[in-house]
Amino acid sequence: MKLIPRRIYFCLLILIIQLFLSSVISYSQEQKYPRGAQYFLGTDDQLLIKVNIWGFVAKPGQYLVPSDTDLISLISFAGGPREGAKLSNIKLIRSKKSEESKKTIITINVKRYIKNGEESLIPQLQPGDTIIVSGSTWFHISTFLSFITKIATLVQIYWWIVYYGQRN
Repeated sequence: MKLIPRRIYFCLLILIIQLFLSSVISYSQEQKYPRGAQYFLGTDDQLLIKVNIWGFVAKPGQYLVPSDTDLISLISFAGGPREGAKLSNIKLIRSKKSEESKKTIITINVKRYIKNGEESLIPQLQPGDTIIVSGSTWFHISTFLSFITKIATLVQIYWWIVYYGQRN
């Protein structure tokens, strides 16, 4: 059996130390900067941020918008509110940039903004914000009543089938 020269052992030792140090450095950088890119560059080097919009808008989803976008502009990018949207209670969920990574929920009354034009009611968006536009109470009641009407129609059709089936 051949003996392995000391140079190979030495090279292997240096390689192992290098791998260990690179993993320690990347781990410490991950601890210091735990999140990926929050900003993106668009056409003409415009600074963009990712935001989400859910619920009663024409086109919900994730959008890359200019960094100076406010809530009204985002709702407009998403095609505007759908019929039945509750504009007096729009929720903005925002991640804090602290180590605890807690979330803040802000309630925005867009209906009041539309009535008064108070721009102070409408917040500027930040990277990772999620906007939730819920449905109004009347929308949910009318959806429920529509469901009950369909069930009643099916029951009536069944009753007619049974009733006229017995007469023949």
